[in-house]
Amino acid sequence: MKQASEDNMQRGPNLDRRDLMKYALYLLGSSAVATTLASCAPGAGAETYFSASRRAVLDDMADLMIPETDTPGARTVGVADYVDRMVAKWASKETRDELDQVLDEFRDAAREGNGESYLELEASQRLAHLKTFDATRVAGASRSLAPSPYTTLKELLLTAYYLSEIGATQELRYEAVPGPFRGDIPLSEVGRAWAV
Repeated sequence: MKQASEDNMQRGPNLDRRDLMKYALYLLGSSAVATTLASCAPGAGAETYFSASRRAVLDDMADLMIPETDTPGARTVGVADYVDRMVAKWASKETRDELDQVLDEFRDAAREGNGESYLELEASQRLAHLKTFDATRVAGASRSLAPSPYTTLKELLLTAYYLSEIGATQELRYEAVPGPFRGDIPLSEVGRAWAV
């Protein structure tokens, strides 16, 4: 390995065809990833997957999980748009079916428990329903090693939020060169978590 790097240093700026191909593939790959991620961003005009009714439930669920406080919430950021486009582009049929099933179970459980359609419930009732649904799903998932479809959906919503500009710059803090390591700091000194 050391010999190869010395050979590259002696060659200087002259690259062989293999090196050029390797660097071109790196550039194309990173360009494709950036383009795909950009096409999932809200307002990008990319294809969507969820039906209108499931999409409305997803949007409300995201807004209940990440509400607007002193920082913008999931609805303001467009988390449901992002997840919808991401599922349309990247999810396998099996994953799509599982996410559809989770949203349907969530919506149907609200009707069984309250006698009304999920979106017709008051905000406090929708939040109570989410907490109950979450508690039952998390308890059931703790017995399995693989993440449940509900856990996957929650992870998608949180990831979409924290990958957004607002989530990364307003909700989280960023410091390019943090201070010294202090392992035990009261949360009141910090205020909120730091972005990496």
